[in-house]
Amino acid sequence: IFQFLESPDPAPYMDVCMESEYSDIFQACLSTDIYDGMRYKLFQYQRRSLFKMLKRELLPDLFLDPSYSPLHNASYASNSLLNSKRFRHPLLPYFQFSRGFNEATNTWVYQHQSLPNVPVAAQNVSWYSDTRGGIICEDMGTGKTCECLALIVLTKRQMVQPPNEGELLPCVGTVASALLTDLCDTSADSHSPAAHTPRLVPSLKFLAAKTALLSCAESLRVMYDDGVLPIEIWRQLEPYPLYYWVNPLSESRLRRGTSAELALDISFKVYMSSSTIVVVPDNLVEQWVREKYKHVQDSGGLEMLKIDNSTNTMPEPQELIKYDLVLVSVSRLSKEYIPIDSKIGELGYSCRCYSKGFEQCTCDRRRDAAAYRSPLLRVHWKRLIVDEGHIMSCRNTTRSLIAAYLIAERRWVCTGTPTHNLVHATSAISTDSQGAPTTVEESNGNSSSVESPDQLSVSSSPSRRSATTRTYRMNVRESSSDFLQMGVLVSKFLRMDPFSQSTSAWTGIMVQPYKRGEPAALDRLQALMQSIMVRNRPEAIVSDVQLPPLHEKAVVLPPTRHQALTYNTAIAFFHINAVLTERTGRDYFFHPENKKHLRQIVDNLFLACFWFSISLKHIQDGIVNGLRALELWEQGDKPYSDDDVNLLRKCIVELQRAASDPEWAYIVQADSVGYWIKGLPPRLATNLFCSPSDTDETDIATDVNSVAKLATLPQLRDGLVSVKRMLAVADDDLPPLSTNVSPTEFEQLRSATVVGCTSSKVAYLTEQLLYHHKQEKCIVFASCQSEVIIIGDALRLARVPHLVYANQVMTQSQRRHNITTFSTSTMYNVIVMDVVLAAYGIDLSAASRVWFISPIWQAARERQAIKRAHRLGQQRPVFVETLITGESIEEALWRRRQEISDSDSEPMAKDVEEDGKMRSMLSNASFIQRSSIGSLASGIPLLPPGIRYPPLLLRKYELWSPDSPSQASSKVPFYKAKRLSLRLSLPKTVTPLDKQLDAPPLT
Repeated sequence: IFQFLESPDPAPYMDVCMESEYSDIFQACLSTDIYDGMRYKLFQYQRRSLFKMLKRELLPDLFLDPSYSPLHNASYASNSLLNSKRFRHPLLPYFQFSRGFNEATNTWVYQHQSLPNVPVAAQNVSWYSDTRGGIICEDMGTGKTCECLALIVLTKRQMVQPPNEGELLPCVGTVASALLTDLCDTSADSHSPAAHTPRLVPSLKFLAAKTALLSCAESLRVMYDDGVLPIEIWRQLEPYPLYYWVNPLSESRLRRGTSAELALDISFKVYMSSSTIVVVPDNLVEQWVREKYKHVQDSGGLEMLKIDNSTNTMPEPQELIKYDLVLVSVSRLSKEYIPIDSKIGELGYSCRCYSKGFEQCTCDRRRDAAAYRSPLLRVHWKRLIVDEGHIMSCRNTTRSLIAAYLIAERRWVCTGTPTHNLVHATSAISTDSQGAPTTVEESNGNSSSVESPDQLSVSSSPSRRSATTRTYRMNVRESSSDFLQMGVLVSKFLRMDPFSQSTSAWTGIMVQPYKRGEPAALDRLQALMQSIMVRNRPEAIVSDVQLPPLHEKAVVLPPTRHQALTYNTAIAFFHINAVLTERTGRDYFFHPENKKHLRQIVDNLFLACFWFSISLKHIQDGIVNGLRALELWEQGDKPYSDDDVNLLRKCIVELQRAASDPEWAYIVQADSVGYWIKGLPPRLATNLFCSPSDTDETDIATDVNSVAKLATLPQLRDGLVSVKRMLAVADDDLPPLSTNVSPTEFEQLRSATVVGCTSSKVAYLTEQLLYHHKQEKCIVFASCQSEVIIIGDALRLARVPHLVYANQVMTQSQRRHNITTFSTSTMYNVIVMDVVLAAYGIDLSAASRVWFISPIWQAARERQAIKRAHRLGQQRPVFVETLITGESIEEALWRRRQEISDSDSEPMAKDVEEDGKMRSMLSNASFIQRSSIGSLASGIPLLPPGIRYPPLLLRKYELWSPDSPSQASSKVPFYKAKRLSLRLSLPKTVTPLDKQLDAPPLT
């Protein structure tokens, strides 16, 4: 249903909207000119979406009572019917206009569930008023934020409508008064003694001012800002905002005998406003600020207040209502959640402080804390918008509870994915112009070769795709989960009747009839989603705006020898566990009760395709367990099959091969990726990098006199520090120390380069970023924290300026700062991001190069991540590469995901290990047989370019070393046996230099 929702179309609603009192707003919405207060024109599809949002806010429809179902359509060929077709709702028979409703506009006949087949006219059927809001679920990167800003601009003059006295506000309380203001009528002469005293007969000026305040037709503040209201009048009315009283006590508590004084103590004022509160994730606060200044004019636009964790004191309601837009971060909003109902008992306690031995009474502070209510909860907001609002579908979380306590007339959820699993075809499937899946291309020759843009294959381009949409199906569990999550949004957040009246209403009215297969249930659900969801189909967007081409490519990289050893070791653990447990019991990885451990092991297996350090102790334990199992089989104690015995022997061989490889064991113990260094001076190579062995493979060491040295990253760091220490020299004429670096060794060090890596993915990615980062901005998406750290270390080694966006090592403010820096700085053109954390909401349209370190199983998450760059505002073609380790489980995952994408009936499992075919591939995974060298074609200089050979040290070698590049000096300085740390006072008469040479040396 979600996939095939129709794009917003103003035509069926045009006559109803244009004949209403809001016709000027609807006309301004459909205008092709720039809106007053905006900087740029909206695209046509954005105007259509904005029209639907305005229609839902200003002219809400009527929703059919679910206890009724349509029976048949009684069409009458009458002139009145023909004349009223323009007022017929397009979503009949489940929705109809709230205005102009008569028998001519709705010819449907209904039946009640208690009296089936008994016709009931539409005029006699119960209808509920629709909610003033909905779900903005436009595709990723199509301008949802801009649409929300335009909605606020077009309606900024409108005031919220006051509730009626005695009305129940959900989750808040009961309205205890009519609309009030503190404006009072005083004497006109402020200098007289009777000034500021109430008048017996109200003046005409007071009556006019109070009437203007209580009318609530338009915001007087906005009228003043626009120059409509004179400043003299505004100054007299500004100090007296409108408010009403709310009693948070429920009727049941009042019936239980709560005192009137207690009810009065906890009652609070709620101030009327024309403000919109927008709740955004912490990492999107600065992005909203940038979008506001980008799309809205500084003068005549919107007054905005930002509230995040840096805001220590929350402004009072009288201050909040002065702004058109109040931007609040999710974490800051969560701090305002203090459930008042749980502290009401504190207000009724009698003072016992002194009887308990307290020196001071604390009752007042306790009462104040119990009666405290956040200023955000004491404003009647015109509109509440929750960006990335799928978080509101979670029950009883702090952020969803505080959003429920906010008093708002209109409520919107802004998200590209309304529920966790609900994704449409463009988010789940990548297709080319013919609808074919993206092909896996293996890089030929050197895996680290840099490819120019014209060599990359175009695999998907939205501007060239066909308009046909492929069906995306989910399994039953995911579908039920989405059904319930959408019910939470509709009933708890949007508060749509009748679903908000009870917790079981959604399940009883929508879910259960749908599961029973009732035809009316599917039609009702489809009409409901079409009504509350604002979404343009992809073909409608493509017809309005042409995004730059999107080029996607999968690069298959042969693993290095060390990668193959790591991967084969992880596969051996899988097979040994299968053989020893005989594929049964709780110890078997694939047992239903082992889901948590299986997920961890699968994550380690995929991480081994990149780089993963396995404990040598675990390898030894695996060898011992495997040999013991073979002994039991030979003794006849275990009935293993011949295939299992052969598999067990292969596993033991792979584990022994890894344990006996000194280089691999050396790198694994260091918990680091290994790097090959070529051109090191022999003395420094031995002293600084003590790896177990060197390699003379021609792929790495092309010079027969040069040996590539294997070093870990900590060794490289310590080695550079040692080299700088070896260059330290004193300003004297003593001989150079044995620990100093000679000029010849320094020249060799300057030519030494990092020529390879034990991870082919690290080598390839480093090579690509070295080539592209100076001309384009680049994004690297990692699947876990260890990948972020390893790539960051490699980029620091390559001296590529980069930023990191990760969860475990950064605060929210640091992440926001890095996003802003990446988008605006010309120095930092590379950012390494955790795909789980950064796949949603962030605008990274400045980037045109995207790499995925490993393939992503969730297609929706991958599309979301790509849309961070390929979105509105992108000016360059976007190139996306997914790195895949050859002959590994990653290739199987990639092909399996393409297989699901090509199928119209096969569901997508939530996790890899839950897919039946992937479980089979994991349990029968084969060992990697071939490997390659993760070489860096261009090489990375070992020494930073800023290191220079000290002139003082060079002078020492010119004086003392016979191997000096220049001729040794004939002037030999005074000889000293050792350096003295004491300062000696020489005699006044100094012996000539030629006589000093005959003197015995100093002791």
